[in-house]
Amino acid sequence: MKMLTILKLITSSLLVLSALQQIFTKDTWAFIQNVNLIFHEAGHVIFIFFGETLYILGGSILEITIPLIVTVHFVWTKQFFSAAVTCWWLATALLSVSIYASDARERVLPLITNDISTHDWFNLLNNHNLLKYDDVIGFIFWGLALGSTFMIIFFVSKDKDVLRISSRDT
Repeated sequence: MKMLTILKLITSSLLVLSALQQIFTKDTWAFIQNVNLIFHEAGHVIFIFFGETLYILGGSILEITIPLIVTVHFVWTKQFFSAAVTCWWLATALLSVSIYASDARERVLPLITNDISTHDWFNLLNNHNLLKYDDVIGFIFWGLALGSTFMIIFFVSKDKDVLRISSRDT
């Protein structure tokens, strides 16, 4: 049991360090971003029936919502270490949206269409005369990514194995 707890603490520490590295360098990991991209693109397909604004926003909505739903499930079922892991996933999704939103004016990020006119955040913000706020919106998502990273620590501290080892009298 003690070894499992040590592994949980090491893993969660690595997840926090990984998230902070990605957040402060805006250098995302290819593997998890490919997972996030699948949900992002699926969001466009799902939201296609709800008008242009939700169609454009649907990619970012689903990219964030899937790890959020999984995290809520783990919290609801009191699987706090699992919630900590999915908070890392959520942080990467929020960071991805942060980078994408902040790129709305510049449109230098590579897109899967190779066509800058398909940049979701440019189209969304431009359609609503909010393009000058792309960096502000990106910063909000960046802050949420940072908050999700701190939630990793919070949820690990609530894990039953971690609580058991930390409450022992020495």
